[in-house]
Amino acid sequence: MARTARQILNGLSHQRTIHVRSSAELGVHVDSAATAIDKQRREKGQESVRRKPELHPVARAECERSIELTPWQVLHALARGFVLPSQGMGRGLAEHWLSLKYCEALHGNRAGSMDLTEKGRSSERWYKSMQARELAVGFGLAAAEHIVQQRYPDHIVSVVDTSTVLRAGWALGGSQRGKGSRPRPDYLVEAWKPGEPSKVTFVACRGNHQKPNKRTGRTRSTTLQQLVKGSELTEGMQIGPWNTTPCLMLSTELMGQGGVVVNALQSPGEALLPLRKPDGPGNADQEIRDKPGIPYPNAIRMPARDGKRARTVDGFQVPEKDLGWFGQLLARTEAAGLSAFSGGGPTTARYLTAHQGQKHYAAPTFAATSSYQDADIEIGDTKFVGTDHVFRMETVRIEAFSGMDSRLYELIKDGRVEEYRQAAYELRPAQHNTREAGQKWNGPISFRDDGTVMALSILPVRKRRPL
Repeated sequence: MARTARQILNGLSHQRTIHVRSSAELGVHVDSAATAIDKQRREKGQESVRRKPELHPVARAECERSIELTPWQVLHALARGFVLPSQGMGRGLAEHWLSLKYCEALHGNRAGSMDLTEKGRSSERWYKSMQARELAVGFGLAAAEHIVQQRYPDHIVSVVDTSTVLRAGWALGGSQRGKGSRPRPDYLVEAWKPGEPSKVTFVACRGNHQKPNKRTGRTRSTTLQQLVKGSELTEGMQIGPWNTTPCLMLSTELMGQGGVVVNALQSPGEALLPLRKPDGPGNADQEIRDKPGIPYPNAIRMPARDGKRARTVDGFQVPEKDLGWFGQLLARTEAAGLSAFSGGGPTTARYLTAHQGQKHYAAPTFAATSSYQDADIEIGDTKFVGTDHVFRMETVRIEAFSGMDSRLYELIKDGRVEEYRQAAYELRPAQHNTREAGQKWNGPISFRDDGTVMALSILPVRKRRPL
């Protein structure tokens, strides 16, 4: 029986279980899959691929066997992840609003676990491929943020697309035709707290529709290959000395046993960015430009190990002397993402460099493909400003809103990033309870510690007057 729009929206508000699988056994299977891939490459006369030297399960204290989230919180994570990368070069509609097409794809099964609906299990191959790419980002980032938050419980966790950050100092493509883009993690997760150095984690997330083997319960080969790929991608970038940046490799089985399953492995470490002083160098309020001349070929210095001499290899390297600049770049790119999520085109442009796509957000655009910070909602005594978008579920008109706490947005709008971070951290304990706010709002709503909110509501029936 088809669900009504009200039932769909109610389902997006209910907490569901997302299963997380991370074990030493999974790491062994991934190592075996990597060995098989290397053997195939040698037989074809191809070069070997660099990967993280060791993969470990995520500590149980940082991630239990499950995470409790609403489907709408997953879609919020997806929207924030896609807000800057220009996935479809369509600005708001093609980028952070793309999450809306999955409103009818997720629900809770009889066991209370997150699962795909009948519509979400559509047999069209093109749809499944797109779904695996995009929903995997939502589930992967939601799991990664949860893990990093448990690791640094008194910090705020922010996510930014890696490619957008790297464009300010590196060429993303390969130097040889046919080589494609250079390996790099999908996302950078920053755990920050005013007055302390920020901690950065690399994240690579993939997804698939393969089910575990019912007889053996073993993970399917696609999941293992995706985790191997994640190991390759995260090895392609280094912050400071080699292999000191923690990495999370995630592969989401959208039709896993019992519901959605996120498979996770990690490469441990700790990457700290220098503390920024309000009046010192690296202040995020100060304009930043593309940094020319960052060494790229053979930039990563690998120490001697496994009988091999120390050597330099190709990859994205942030030298220790540039860590202050990189921290400033990361904070400003995150501010650009906050502004873009709230519909502030010109404000977004002020935080990006030319190579990061400043003109893309500064140029005038058509109303149908852009969004502006011209809408607001009130939850309790807090006003949120942002942008909205109207779409349909069958014959029902739905309004989607994305924005920020107005007090925080004004700081971003005025170029006061450092003040924004201080204010966001101070407001964090007063963040709204998603369940209580959802009942008052009468629709799905999701809040994040960075001050952003995303909400849906059914619009009243509009009767047109006869002309």
